[in-house]
Amino acid sequence: MRVKLIILAVLIASVATVLLSPWQRSDERALVEHVARLNGQWVGRPAPPFTLPDLQGQTHSLEDHRGKVIFLNFWAGFCAPCREEMPSMERLVRQYQDRGLVMIAISFDPDAQDSQRFMDEFLPGQRSVMQVLHDPQALIGQQYGTELIPETYIIDRQGQIIARFVNAYDWTRPEVKSLIEALLSQTAEGSMLSKPLL
Repeated sequence: MRVKLIILAVLIASVATVLLSPWQRSDERALVEHVARLNGQWVGRPAPPFTLPDLQGQTHSLEDHRGKVIFLNFWAGFCAPCREEMPSMERLVRQYQDRGLVMIAISFDPDAQDSQRFMDEFLPGQRSVMQVLHDPQALIGQQYGTELIPETYIIDRQGQIIARFVNAYDWTRPEVKSLIEALLSQTAEGSMLSKPLL
């Protein structure tokens, strides 16, 4: 009897895999096409883990945000395009933070005070919703393959980098919101909770 139950369980699992895989391929294809429409690069590999201090010296890791959609941006206060895109980044994370979007902004400024000074100028009297971390030697950027700043990586709920964007973007564009909403609709297992992107 036990052997029959094991065989039945294996058969059910096999059928489920066959039935679900076309949906997962369809979801991925839709995401690939959407990233291409935004002139981004499809990546499709695991996000390298890291631990870094914030501007006050408290350490944070990528693992802290397991199961969430992560917007990972590399920047510096001395970088004009970085400054240009920061307001749209802040608006994006404020819109979606309650639904599971986390924004991590890793600064390559030589001194954390330079990054803090920029954040104070950028949001006078306010605190950013982004998690601002400091990597003065750009070691984490090297792990990710960062060549220029600003550079952004979008990481899905399963910890996979799905897209890379080089240079400044307007992160409030409707196409960006559609991509973020599609990723937020995924479960931790990778299936979509809503209809695929068109």
